[in-house]
Amino acid sequence: MQVTADDLVGVLRGRGLRITAPRRSVCAILADAYGEHLTAADIHRRVEDTEGRSIDQSTVYRTIDTLEETGLLTHTHLGHGPLIYHLAGEAPHQHLMCRRCSRSIGMLANELEPFYAEITRLTGFVVDPTHGVIWGLCADCAATG
Repeated sequence: MQVTADDLVGVLRGRGLRITAPRRSVCAILADAYGEHLTAADIHRRVEDTEGRSIDQSTVYRTIDTLEETGLLTHTHLGHGPLIYHLAGEAPHQHLMCRRCSRSIGMLANELEPFYAEITRLTGFVVDPTHGVIWGLCADCAATG
């Protein structure tokens, strides 16, 4: 189920936040970016483009934090760079990151279930495929040695 901007605004309102135009824009951008990997800076830039004026970054971060607290937004670490954000309702996926060219490839978590099950069988460790990254070389970089 895809989360809408109205769903996100409703959650913010329910948490007692004033629904300003920039907050509404953050919600619209997140809902419209379903399936994209957005950083807080990406969201901020898109809000400013939408609003046609400068807005405080803290508005973006407070909105993101509140949506994360409610479980409607999650973040993923892609190496040493900024966090990327995903809306709830997206299919759980694992990020494969090329060490050489920094290409990121998304792979559905259910496609990797046998891999996760083997990790659990061998170690007892239960993998959270939505929060991290698997490092390696993409096909192009691996082919060039």
